[in-house]
Amino acid sequence: MALVLPGAGSAVRGNPGPVGVAVGDAPPVLTAPEPQDGEHPAGGSVLTPERKDELAARVAAVIEDRGVRCGIAVQDLRTGTTFSHAPQDPFYTASTVKLTVLTLLLLRAAEEGRDLTAAERAQAERMIRYSDNVVTDGLYLRAGFTEGFERGARRLGFTGTEPHPRGRWGATLTTASDQIRLLRALYTDDSPLSEADRAYVRALMESVAPEQAWGVSAAAGPVDTVGLKNGWVPRRSNGGLWNINSVGYVVGPDREYLVAVLSDDHPDYVSGVGMVEELVSVVIGEIEAPGGHAPGASGTSVR
Repeated sequence: MALVLPGAGSAVRGNPGPVGVAVGDAPPVLTAPEPQDGEHPAGGSVLTPERKDELAARVAAVIEDRGVRCGIAVQDLRTGTTFSHAPQDPFYTASTVKLTVLTLLLLRAAEEGRDLTAAERAQAERMIRYSDNVVTDGLYLRAGFTEGFERGARRLGFTGTEPHPRGRWGATLTTASDQIRLLRALYTDDSPLSEADRAYVRALMESVAPEQAWGVSAAAGPVDTVGLKNGWVPRRSNGGLWNINSVGYVVGPDREYLVAVLSDDHPDYVSGVGMVEELVSVVIGEIEAPGGHAPGASGTSVR
């Protein structure tokens, strides 16, 4: 895969405007399963304890060899298999938070009894497909700024996600576990969003600019559909080392994976992307290895 150097879509920023006011009573909180090993929401796990231990050792070795920090969570919706490494460790979101911002904007619009305006939709397309930072500033404010983010995060069932107190949305802290919760809200019926809203967000995730379609897509085959949102940024507060994140899904014949990889301390963009893609390939490759994945073994799509 050819890697394209990052453009302006990666800055950690945000508009420190006024805090938005919540609308109406707080809706019920979405409760999604933890992406932890041993949970089988759709059937029996295809990874034995021995194979999970071996996979955990391989993943830890890749991360240790690179000298970085990383949290990863994978959920196979067909078989119920899960795998995770450091799923509760916090990482800066960089631009992956834009997926959460759009989700919160849709929830807020639904509370207000309206659809997104044409202008909001145009801005959302630029935010997700092209990772536009300027429009994200405005949409973050429309979604309720920090107070709106916190309220929406509770509704999504997040347990380890904290927005920056001054609205620097790229400096939001999140976990791989919470990103799986977000993906479930966008991809499955276990969601406070309407099907129309979920389909709208997925369509944007499935059409990101080609130079930004890395990470989760490393696990995709030629007939698979990939939806994702990535984040990448060098942080001055960390000596210029990079956060490299990829969150999304891979869907095809007898395949349905939700994947979240968050990482920090990379010396550069290219090596960070390479490690994220290596981990995605290693984990899903092991799940589908002979003696592991049984296509169609436990039923149907939850989409």
